[in-house]
Amino acid sequence: MAGRITWEDDIKYFFTQMDVGCMRARGTVDLSDYASVKKMGQSILRELNLRADDPDSGKGMPRGDRPWPREKIDTFDAWLKDGAPEKQDSPGPPPP
Repeated sequence: MAGRITWEDDIKYFFTQMDVGCMRARGTVDLSDYASVKKMGQSILRELNLRADDPDSGKGMPRGDRPWPREKIDTFDAWLKDGAPEKQDSPGPPPP
């Protein structure tokens, strides 16, 4: 990854078509939509961590698939902490 982690360059490719379809069917979040993923980012992160921490529990996401590797979860988390930029020229996070 060059530069900042962004939706356009990195994050949107993390979600498979199966992930997108599953979550759309549930009416929870549209994983193919930037605004939806940004809005639900902390909930998504929580679900990813649940699955990674205990893959056999059946909890968390992605359902029916292997948990994301820790590196991928950490990248998603870093993206959220940077304000979830859509593109390289998106503004940074608001000051604390």
